[in-house]
Amino acid sequence: MMMGDLSNLLDRSRRTTSDYSLVSTGSSSDNEGDDDVVYGAPRNRPKRKCYTQCGAILIFLLFLLSLIYIPLFRNIQNRIVSIPGWSYNTSRDTAEYVLPHLNTSLIEPTTFDTENSLFLLIVVCSAANNFYARQSIRETWGNSSEFNYNYFPRIHGNFREKYLHANTKRWREFIYDDPQSSHVENATEFVRMKVIFLLGVTTSNETQGQIVAESEQYGDIVQENFIDSYNNLTLKTVMLLKWVTNNCIDRVRFVMKCDDDVFVNVPNLLHILLGGIVPVYNDTLSFYDLANFLATRKKTAVLDPRHLLMGFLFCRAKPIADVTSKWYSPIYMYSGTTYPNYLSGTGYVMSADTLTLLYNTSLRTPLFHLEDVFLTGICANRAGLKPRHSPLFTYTVVKNLCAIRGMITQHPLSPDDIKRAYDFVTNTTLRCPGPDAQFNSKKVLGRSKMCK
Repeated sequence: MMMGDLSNLLDRSRRTTSDYSLVSTGSSSDNEGDDDVVYGAPRNRPKRKCYTQCGAILIFLLFLLSLIYIPLFRNIQNRIVSIPGWSYNTSRDTAEYVLPHLNTSLIEPTTFDTENSLFLLIVVCSAANNFYARQSIRETWGNSSEFNYNYFPRIHGNFREKYLHANTKRWREFIYDDPQSSHVENATEFVRMKVIFLLGVTTSNETQGQIVAESEQYGDIVQENFIDSYNNLTLKTVMLLKWVTNNCIDRVRFVMKCDDDVFVNVPNLLHILLGGIVPVYNDTLSFYDLANFLATRKKTAVLDPRHLLMGFLFCRAKPIADVTSKWYSPIYMYSGTTYPNYLSGTGYVMSADTLTLLYNTSLRTPLFHLEDVFLTGICANRAGLKPRHSPLFTYTVVKNLCAIRGMITQHPLSPDDIKRAYDFVTNTTLRCPGPDAQFNSKKVLGRSKMCK
């Protein structure tokens, strides 16, 4: 190779190498005075790569935002839809409907004892045409002259030394030995209580005629003057508070509200309110958390009945935006993102002083159509009351009837299922097992509700 050829080859090599630099150095005499420039496609590749990456990140972020805000916008749009009976312009002044200073009862119970004090009054909120459900309750757990505290030691006979006993001395004035007898000092069998039904108004004259006949036969019905519908359940329950306030608030210690598709284990409820503890069964373990698992721990008992509001506690529940749900909540009725902690409306119990606080607070609070959220959540929060969770109240169906032995409420049940549950609980020859001897209470920790 000639020297000239070698020189040309080296010069070409230097030029080729310099083409891959980011910018010209401007040192070449040939480019003197020219601005620095970017040479060739290879020098643009990093910038193009940056544009591609940034674009991909931007698209991904937009996708994430769409996942967050599109459902949120849809929920807001859905929560604008009104509910039947409670449109945006409908007054929600609770007192306007309840009329606290007037007697609005169309039918009142004729068998209600106006002389003796009651330890417990159970008010069953029943749909006007649910005749069979009411009759099923009358024949089973609502028959307080039969199914009373007398059944508690029989139901739990094989657990006699494994539960905290009731403080019957404290409540002696409410306890007697025989439904037909007067007070006996050492009585332990029966507790003074009553079960009544609360109904609204029906648009059917035939149904109304049947209700009148039912009331004349049993004398245990209160009918108030409002249309009986699901969206009026708040009015129904506030009417319950009103009726008790006007008729027996100074003669009753505890009031329970429940629905007509609920089985109430009355002996267990009475035992809890008397300050005792219900024994734990193997089939009730799944309902407990660690805080109230040990049946001998006194702090789980109702030792102080003041300001009591107890049932199954829901924590941090959010309004439902699905307009097809019966729990749908329009934003104009509740604008918050989370409800106050509240009790399941299927069944809860309160002391008389709590009832008074809830009633007075409800009259000053804009009505919200979901009665359990309204009364045990919103009104309780305003009144400074703290709803208390009990694992013995349940709103889900159990798999084994033995669970009902250790519960207070079971929901939902048909009238026939209520009868089957009653027959099982009152069959004292049957024995249901407790937790296995090897059971470790720490296993319950994972189910702790952690409501604060």
